[in-house]
Amino acid sequence: MSKHPDLHPDSAIIDAHGGPAKLAEKLGYDKSGGVQRIQNWRTRGIPDKVKVKFPELFLTELIDRIKASDDVQNPVGGVDDKTD
Repeated sequence: MSKHPDLHPDSAIIDAHGGPAKLAEKLGYDKSGGVQRIQNWRTRGIPDKVKVKFPELFLTELIDRIKASDDVQNPVGGVDDKTD
């Protein structure tokens, strides 16, 4: 159990990126308001639109699972294997 039950699970992601100041820098936010914004995410969670805008920072687990998936499907409509 977490010592801080009021923290959102995304708080661990913020910590993994070096904390609010480092993450603000990675996202290109200015120091004055950006660090406080990210600090607020510790309780509110990282907004989905931010996660989608920066998938290489926030969706790495999902990307890794997709890359590792062996359930590769053909494009819709199938593949035409006929040769003339």
